[in-house]
Amino acid sequence: MNIFNISVPKDCISMIFDAFGNVENYSTTLYLHKSKITLAEEENLYSAQLEIDFDQDTKKDKMVRQTLNKEYGTFILTFLNADFSSAENAYNTFFIYYGLEGLNFIDEIKEKYPIEYTARYVSTKKFLDYYNKAFELVKTDYIKFQKDISNTVDYVFNLHGSQSPADLDRVSKFMAYSTAANLLGQFTSEIRLGIVKSFSEDIPSKFTNIKQVENLAYDIANKKISNTVGYLYESKSHFALAYIALNDLIQNSKRNISICQNCGRYYLQYSGKEVYCELPNIDGSPTCKSYASRKAYDNKIEEDIAELTYKREYQRRITQVYRADSIKKSKMKKDFKNWKSKAREKLKLYRENKISSEEFCDWIEENKN
Repeated sequence: MNIFNISVPKDCISMIFDAFGNVENYSTTLYLHKSKITLAEEENLYSAQLEIDFDQDTKKDKMVRQTLNKEYGTFILTFLNADFSSAENAYNTFFIYYGLEGLNFIDEIKEKYPIEYTARYVSTKKFLDYYNKAFELVKTDYIKFQKDISNTVDYVFNLHGSQSPADLDRVSKFMAYSTAANLLGQFTSEIRLGIVKSFSEDIPSKFTNIKQVENLAYDIANKKISNTVGYLYESKSHFALAYIALNDLIQNSKRNISICQNCGRYYLQYSGKEVYCELPNIDGSPTCKSYASRKAYDNKIEEDIAELTYKREYQRRITQVYRADSIKKSKMKKDFKNWKSKAREKLKLYRENKISSEEFCDWIEENKN
């Protein structure tokens, strides 16, 4: 399939936010093969790819229209954490995920650059000629709106030193601060609302008595089936959808937005007790939660002489096995396996406070080879 012969759909991005099912999905056009997309694995009404080409020929740039599922809250967090300081950073942290249909004031962009704007792009250069010019027109607007919506989030969730009154509910705080920040006045795009009915096989095609209605209500309440309807928002403005996403989260979810104590990014808490995020990193490095857990474990070992002694002896022995010649390696592997089994039993006793740190360290010393 030649992706360049596929017309890009209208300049709109559509989204469904489902706090109940902890999922949101969006439909947008993704330009270039570099778009960072993970396809939904689960079977879902909204997870079908409309147009896609997985040809790995990097000489061909891709334009793909997709409908994708992500975790609930992903869109507003991505917008809050995006870097709009340059065209390249903005693309890599936001537009690479959500396409360009939602560029605020896109009608003005098309009017100003009618030649560069097209329904399809035949090369990376053609695309970037349009994107770079379009971004320069909206850059200031994106930076301002991001700052204003971030300040709104800080006020609602008491972040970055903001302390809003404890007796005010989140909805009231959101409505008040978003009004003061004039969030609604920063986008003019119309928002189209559609209602999408679920086609779950668990829902009867026809209800004959009230008991069936009650059973359905219990199934929904117990999350045995998902909501029977979804609200589909379609807009030409990322700003409009960011506002709706935040409003939906505040109105329909009990989860809080917080600040990661490691990377400083906004993230969505599950229990309300987390302090580190699980957001993906552009460089593919471990998440802050994974990193922090490992660091805490290493710090504990450094402070615990018994744990540190075990770690050092384990490393010494495994290094000996690795460096051994082929004649000795087999026996050394067997000896190491036997030692490791006995050492872990002793370590378990220490961790259960059944032997002291000194007793454990003495055993390690006595069983050195």
